[in-house]
Amino acid sequence: MSFSSRSPAWTLALARTGGAFDPLVTSNDAPTLVQVDCVQYRVDTLMRQLEMMAEHVLQLEEELMVYRTVLSPLRRLPLEILGEIFKLMFPSFLNAYDRKEMRNLGSVCRRWRDALLNASSLWKGVILGPCICRPRTTKKSKRRHVGDYDHLLEWFNRAKGCPKGLIYSGVDTGCRCVRVGGRCFSVDPTVVRFLKEGPALDHLSLQLSGPNCFRNWMAALGASPGTSLNPLRSLRSFSLEFIDEVPQTWNDGDDLESSVFTLLPHVQSLAVYLPYREDVFDDEMDSSDCPINIPPVVLGPLVSLTIRWDWEGRGLLDLLASCNALETFTLDLNRSEPFDGCSSLFPLLLKFLRALRIVRGGVRLLELVRTPALTSLDLELRTSRAEGLLVPSRLKRFMHMSEVEGSLRYLRLCHMVGVSGIVSLGLPRLPSLRHLVLDSETVSSYYFGPVGLRRSRGGVEMKFPVLQRLDLLNLKRCQSSLSHEIQYLQGRQVETECMITVSYSEDAIVTESLLQSRVRQRRSDTLVSVQVIPVIRYDEERGLTL
Repeated sequence: MSFSSRSPAWTLALARTGGAFDPLVTSNDAPTLVQVDCVQYRVDTLMRQLEMMAEHVLQLEEELMVYRTVLSPLRRLPLEILGEIFKLMFPSFLNAYDRKEMRNLGSVCRRWRDALLNASSLWKGVILGPCICRPRTTKKSKRRHVGDYDHLLEWFNRAKGCPKGLIYSGVDTGCRCVRVGGRCFSVDPTVVRFLKEGPALDHLSLQLSGPNCFRNWMAALGASPGTSLNPLRSLRSFSLEFIDEVPQTWNDGDDLESSVFTLLPHVQSLAVYLPYREDVFDDEMDSSDCPINIPPVVLGPLVSLTIRWDWEGRGLLDLLASCNALETFTLDLNRSEPFDGCSSLFPLLLKFLRALRIVRGGVRLLELVRTPALTSLDLELRTSRAEGLLVPSRLKRFMHMSEVEGSLRYLRLCHMVGVSGIVSLGLPRLPSLRHLVLDSETVSSYYFGPVGLRRSRGGVEMKFPVLQRLDLLNLKRCQSSLSHEIQYLQGRQVETECMITVSYSEDAIVTESLLQSRVRQRRSDTLVSVQVIPVIRYDEERGLTL
C-alpha cells in the first residue's frame, strides 16, 4: 500500500526526511537492507515521540480535570443539600463500621465535614456492642469507660434537637446470669452512665440474653417505672429483644407483680421480642400456660406495639385486650400459626387500630379481631401452599367483617401462592386504596379480575378507582410480564394517574423501555407509567446489626 501524492501524511513525511524515502513512500517497491535499517530507525524515533506525547497528554488531562473540579457545580451546592445527599448513604442507626465510614467522609475536605455536622439527623442514632473489659473494675477499664462516654456524648451533641435513639446489643457477651449466682456481663457501664447523665433519648433498644439480664439492667439504672427518678422517663419508644445466645428455660412465672415485664418503662411505642418457643420450652412445658405479664398500666397508653410471638394459647389476645389506645400493631409469628386452638366466636374489637402488620406467619389472627378504623394492612406470609391458596378468601372475609373496604388506603401482600405462577387476588372493591404492594418470588403475574364489578342495577363499579401506586416486587420473568396488570389499570377509565413499580427476582429482567412501550401500545393517552427498580430483599434490610 502506498500513500496518495495528496495525502497530508505523505507531505509531512517528505518534509521531515528531506525526500530520502520518496521512492519507497510513493511505490510498492521492496526496500533494500540499508533502507530497512533507516526506515526502522525512523519508526523507532516516531514511537518514542508518541510515547512522550502520550505521557504529556495524560498530564494535561489530569491538570484539566483538576481545574474542572474547581468549576464543578458540587462546590456551589448549599451545605443543606449536600447533607441531604449524605443522609441517603447511611441508615438511621449507625454501627461501628458506619460511624467509621462517616468520619472518613468528613475527612475528605472541610466543606464535607461542615455538611455532615450541619445534617443533625445523621448523628441521632447509634448501635453499640457490649463492653469487653475483663474485669471492669480496674483503673484501665474505668479510664476506657470515661473515654467511651465522652465520645458518645460528643456524638449525640451533634444531633442537636433531633430525637435521639440508642440500640444496645448484648450479642456474644457470654453472659452467665442465667445460672444461679452467675455474673451478668450484659450491663454496659458506659451506656448506664449515658442513660443517667446524658441527653434525653427518644428511643432505646436492648438486645439481651434473657429476663435476668433485663432485671440487672434495670437494677443498674435504678429504674422504678412511673417515678420521676426513672432515667427512662423521657423515652417515647422502647424495644426489648431476647436473643438466642444461651439456651435457657423461660422462668418469668405466673405472678404479675414479680414479672420481669413490670420493669418496662411507660412509653407510647413498645416492642417486645419474646424468645422463640423451641428455645425456652421443653417437651414437658406448654407455652400456652405461660402468660405475658405486661401490666395494664404499660399496655393502656400504648399507641404502637410490636411483638414477636410464636407461643400457643390466648395470651396475646388477652394482652391486646388491655391496649385501649392502640393504633399500630406489628406481630412477628416466626413461621408459626399459634392461634389454631382459639375460638373466633367472639372476636376482639380493636376500635382505634389503624395499621396492622403480620410478619412471617399466616392470617389466622384476622379471624380473631375486628378493626373498623384500619387504613393500612401489611401481610408478610409464611404458610403452606394449601394455606396460602386460602389467603384471598380469608382476607376478603376479614375486610367485610371489619367493614374496612371503604377506608383501607394501603395494602401489602408478600409471598402469595398461585397456580402456574399466577395469583388470582379476588379482592373486594376498595374505593380508598391508594397504594398496593404485591411481593412474591414465585409469581409472574397477578390477576385482579374484570375491570369492574357489575352492580345489581346496571353500570360498572371500579375496584381500585383511586389507586396511585402499584408495586410488583420480585416478580418471575415471563414473556407477557405486566400485560394483564397494564390492561386492567388502563381499563379503569378514571382520571387518576398510577405508577407501576417493578422489580424482578432474577438478574435477567424485562427492560423498563419495553414495559413503557406496552403501556403506550394499548393507549397513547394513558395515565399509567412504569419504572423498574433493583431487587429488594426486605428480610436482609429489616434487622439492625453490629
